[in-house]
Amino acid sequence: MIDLLTLKIKNMVCDRCIHVVWQTLLDIDASVDRVELGTVYLQVPLSKDQQTLLEQKLGALGFEILNDKQKEVVESVKNFIHDKFQNLSMTTWSENFSDQLQKHIGKDYSYVSKLFSLTEGVTIEKFLSKQKIEKSKELISYDEMSLAEIADLLGFSSSQYLSSKFKQTIGLTPSEFKKQMHKPMRKSLDEI
Repeated sequence: MIDLLTLKIKNMVCDRCIHVVWQTLLDIDASVDRVELGTVYLQVPLSKDQQTLLEQKLGALGFEILNDKQKEVVESVKNFIHDKFQNLSMTTWSENFSDQLQKHIGKDYSYVSKLFSLTEGVTIEKFLSKQKIEKSKELISYDEMSLAEIADLLGFSSSQYLSSKFKQTIGLTPSEFKKQMHKPMRKSLDEI
């Protein structure tokens, strides 16, 4: 028996991921308490056979059980950022992002930042910026909000700054992107 009641899962970025992981756990007859983004809480530890089977099934679905504390920290950063974009109506960008992240992770931001950069090959700030641009592409494609509203919702200082970052990142202005929306320009958030 493995005495793990909490499993950290890599690449869980949305509510559908929670459902898929939950179903996979049920398929192997695991006693599940609850599943959250990046974390599974078990009622009973997994047997060695269940652990092996779970690793195989999750691997086939693009997930990975994290057994390394540093990987867990990096995945927690990603999940925190993804969660901010899943719950935009409750997201506040007024508080310093590094302070929010440090409170959430419970570790010094400079340590987390260095670890993230070493592991992912990109800074937390650039990762966050890419996420913001992908979310802005999504919101622009819905054509329900003005660019100023999108900029405000995503924590950009102005629509001009959003336009500048947008052009710098994807090579098109938001207006040009909107005109070319029939081409597949968006990426899934977990592909970033």
